[in-house]
Amino acid sequence: MTTVTRAPDRTAGERTQDKEKGFWALNWLRFVLAIYLVLFHTLKDNYDAIRDTWIQASLGLGNLATSVFFVLSGFLLMHAYVVVKGGRAVDKRKFWVARFSTLYPLHIATLLLGIIPVAHAILVRGEIKVPTEVQGAAVRALGSGELVGGFFLNAALLSAWNPFYLLFNGPAWSLSALACYYLIFPFIALRIYEMKRPVAALVFLGIAFALPGAIADLLHLDDVVTAGILHRNPVMRLPLFIAGMVLCVAFARARNAGSPFQFFIAAATTVATLILATELQYLESEAHLIKNGLYYPASLAILWLCVCLKTNPGKGVQYWGARLGSASLPMFLLHVPLFPVFRAAEKFVKALIHSPDWSMSAIIATGKQIDQGLECYWVYLVVLTVICVLVQERFVVPIQGKIRNRMFASSAAPVEAPKASRAGPLH
Repeated sequence: MTTVTRAPDRTAGERTQDKEKGFWALNWLRFVLAIYLVLFHTLKDNYDAIRDTWIQASLGLGNLATSVFFVLSGFLLMHAYVVVKGGRAVDKRKFWVARFSTLYPLHIATLLLGIIPVAHAILVRGEIKVPTEVQGAAVRALGSGELVGGFFLNAALLSAWNPFYLLFNGPAWSLSALACYYLIFPFIALRIYEMKRPVAALVFLGIAFALPGAIADLLHLDDVVTAGILHRNPVMRLPLFIAGMVLCVAFARARNAGSPFQFFIAAATTVATLILATELQYLESEAHLIKNGLYYPASLAILWLCVCLKTNPGKGVQYWGARLGSASLPMFLLHVPLFPVFRAAEKFVKALIHSPDWSMSAIIATGKQIDQGLECYWVYLVVLTVICVLVQERFVVPIQGKIRNRMFASSAAPVEAPKASRAGPLH
């Protein structure tokens, strides 16, 4: 008689390591989301050719892209620091050094770049104005104390806690939120890893995320402070980050992750959300529940679709995905400061071509009459991508290594971040 020996059950960490072959798609997801946010901030409202069109509406889902980034951050940190290690406690000091050495060098560099347009506006107009209405044109001038305070809030990665306005480099508010989540991650990671019902937790987090927006809509609160708190405050966005952590636990325990039924549900959720959100953007709906609620299921679905991909792409796809995905943080931080530089360069080149002579006065006069079009925008995307890849590989990575090795000089070997953590969305 033949004896059948049953293989011992594997841990969640071992099963997850087998599933990591689908993680290559997360690098491409990071890059696509970064490109979308570039379009959201630089293309959507700056070109008359697409104004009041469905194209402009489809580019108005920037908050969805940011929501996916937060979910992706929680997922990958949970995977890298807890799940693959079988639920060991997170070394707080090593974790914080690794994470903040990723954020801070480029954040400070872009903050210094952000001083330039602020200083130029003060020199030209004598003041900096910020909106006082969400849908109106009312503005007010900032005092010198507010400018100085805004600079130090940005430098300390606390700008997301200011609901009134964003200064210097607006998109950096999401890094401020991430900094908050990095601080609390080591304290909650093991509790989430050990939770018994991750699916129920995801439902609860979705309700917790949507409830403040629903209350604000019921009370017809549409002021700047309400919008700033709901859409940027780290506490309000925290359910997204925790949902990513919980989703990682569910993925690690799932024995049928990526089944046809799951793919259908996730794809249908994503497509339906994109269509509905684009329609609401076209109708200029300002309901808080759109950003604080509607995007939550799609954020989870998009990530689930990526991690459950069973295809094995060629080495070239993985190689370029890793390089472009790693450049998502520089792209996220640099696209706003670099866009005015590109537009000035574009006008200068066009004026140089069309100017009756090459005198500087004639070039300047011609440039003032030139309307910028979409035909050169692709140049900006290509140049921005190349710059950000080089900045990541030649500036960010070397500085990260120096900071980490200096902080752990007493260690036997240089500290290296876990492989999966380098694939983090904004890391």
